[in-house]
Amino acid sequence: MKLFTKEKDTLLKVVNAVLLVIAIFAVIITIGTGINLINKPKIMTYKEYAKEVCTIDKLEYECLDDSCTKELDAERKKTCQSFFLEYKKTTKHDIRTNTNNFIISLIASIVLISTIHLINKKI
Repeated sequence: MKLFTKEKDTLLKVVNAVLLVIAIFAVIITIGTGINLINKPKIMTYKEYAKEVCTIDKLEYECLDDSCTKELDAERKKTCQSFFLEYKKTTKHDIRTNTNNFIISLIASIVLISTIHLINKKI
């Protein structure tokens, strides 16, 4: 298949060039999103999240009695749980979005390459 031969019309050469550039970008995006799908992040459990993230965000406080300490610990645990739920929701959404982007870019690549092939097919 020769896209830019002398026998081809100028308009067809321009269309081939534009479609070829767009197809190259679509293939690059497909490869990038495919790599992101393969290397998707592992969703941590609550214990892992609390150990890695919540211990970093411990609040400094001055308490002398046990009741104050227990109240702050319960408040910190509630905050950590809400952050964990938001983290889990965001991570699942990112994976789903990346999957959708991969499928869309793969379909776009197939359509563009098929179009280039059909336009330049010898009849």
